[in-house]
Amino acid sequence: MDYVIDSMSLPLDNLLGMLLYAVLCMGVMGFVTWITLRFIPYPIPLHLKNSFVGLSVYIGLIVWWFAFIS
Repeated sequence: MDYVIDSMSLPLDNLLGMLLYAVLCMGVMGFVTWITLRFIPYPIPLHLKNSFVGLSVYIGLIVWWFAFIS
């Protein structure tokens, strides 16, 4: 567990830290989109909800890439 905490303190120096931050960013983006779509008053078909969540995760990964890697 200490290794994971150390890798997240300087994520650009190692691959594990970058991977953990990418998974965290994708999870947050997916959860925020899912919770937003869950509480809207009109029903949306499930395949559209899944595509919106997938698109937001993909956009979040691109934003993470340009914010932390480039």
